[in-house]
Amino acid sequence: MIIIVLGMHRSGTSTVAGVLHMNKIVMGTYENFWPRPLGQNPKGFYENYEFRKINDQILKNSGYDTKSYTINLPKIRLTPKLIDKTRKILETYFDKYGNWGWKDPRTCLTINHWVNNINYLGMENQIKIVVVMRRASSVARSLYKRNELPINNGLEIWGLYTERVLSFCNTSKLPIHYCSFESLLEYPEETCKNLFYFLNIDHDSSIISKFIDKEISTSSKGSKINYSNRIQEIENEIYSKIIEE
Repeated sequence: MIIIVLGMHRSGTSTVAGVLHMNKIVMGTYENFWPRPLGQNPKGFYENYEFRKINDQILKNSGYDTKSYTINLPKIRLTPKLIDKTRKILETYFDKYGNWGWKDPRTCLTINHWVNNINYLGMENQIKIVVVMRRASSVARSLYKRNELPINNGLEIWGLYTERVLSFCNTSKLPIHYCSFESLLEYPEETCKNLFYFLNIDHDSSIISKFIDKEISTSSKGSKINYSNRIQEIENEIYSKIIEE
C-alpha cells in the first residue's frame, strides 16, 4: 500500500506521518528524514528528503520558489529527467516495502504528477490518500511565529495549497480519508483509530498517547483573524469533508 499524506505546512502532517511510521508504515528512514527534529517540531518532521527533493526540483523547474511563499504558482512543467527520477524512486520503495508512503506539504502542489506516474507503473490500486487539515487562522499564526510571514500572506498560501488539494480530491476516484489537526489533538485515540480503520491496518494505540502531545500547539489562540470570502469558502468546503465521512 502507498499512503500519500497531503496537507499544508504547519497543519499536522508531521504528526500523522510520525504515527504512521511508528506503526510500521515506512515513511522514510533515519538517513533520509530531513530536517531533523527542531524546536518547531520537537518529535521530528518525518519528511522523506528523497521525495521532497523531487518536489523542489519540479517546482523550481516550473519557476516557483518554494521559500518565497508566493501564491503565484505557475503551470507545472516536467522534464524527462524528472519523470525518470520519479518513477525510479517509486519503483524502489514499492519493491522494498509492503506498506509505505511519504509526507511533504509541497506534494499538495505536485500530487497529479505523482499519481500519474504511480498509474503509469501499474500501482494505482495501491494508493490511499490521507488529507490533514488545520484552520487557516492557526496555520497563519504558526507561519508568522516560525517565519515571520505576515498573517494575510499565511492565509493566502494556505488557500493555494488547500485549493490544490480540493481540486485533486474532488475529481479523484482514489480512496481518501480526511482528518483535522484539531481533532488529532483533542481526540487523538479516536482520530487515529478512524485513520487506521480506513487503512485497514492494525495499530498500537499505546503509541498514540505517547507520541501526540495535546499541548504542542498554541497557534489556535490569539486575536480573531478575519478571512476573505474566498478563504472562508475554502475552509468551509475542506472541513465539510470530515462531516461527510
